Amino acid sequence: MSGVRFPHWDTQLRRRARRSKRRPAFVDDLGNVLDEINAWGLLAAQQEAQHRDITAFGPDLFRGFLPHAWAGVALWYKSKGYYFYDQIQLLGIWALRNDREAIDIVCGLRALRYALPFFSAESYYHRIRREFRTCYKDNGQPPTGERRRYACAWEPTRRLAIRRDLEETLAQWATRPEQGT
Repeated sequence: MSGVRFPHWDTQLRRRARRSKRRPAFVDDLGNVLDEINAWGLLAAQQEAQHRDITAFGPDLFRGFLPHAWAGVALWYKSKGYYFYDQIQLLGIWALRNDREAIDIVCGLRALRYALPFFSAESYYHRIRREFRTCYKDNGQPPTGERRRYACAWEPTRRLAIRRDLEETLAQWATRPEQGT
């Protein structure tokens, strides 16, 4: 049967070729910046580490457009134990478009409060492993002010230096993860 060709296959291939030519290439410069500094890998390593006092989940991708476009990778964590669901911390690395249309890199923390009117342990612990937005009503936006632990302007020529700085920032965080504010 290897030499048999079906006429509808050729039609399908031509349709796919026409569709792919019509689609414009999507340029995601914020996502590319996060890839170049290995944001996912840095946070995944922290999530997999055996932290003494916290339980970490994630990482996951987040994106927003207000007040400026931003994209980020974040993990979320809480104090170990059944009763510590009322607040989690969001630790992430974000790429932000600033007022001058340049890109800034930010690493920092945000505290999120539990937002549902009741607590069901079974559903909470099922969902928190996958995502936090249902229970904490947040979109993963970047931190502001003193909650930023690292911030710099993105320069492709400094990519490795920025990655090294982020590794050091996350290593400092790992020695004493903040439990809440």
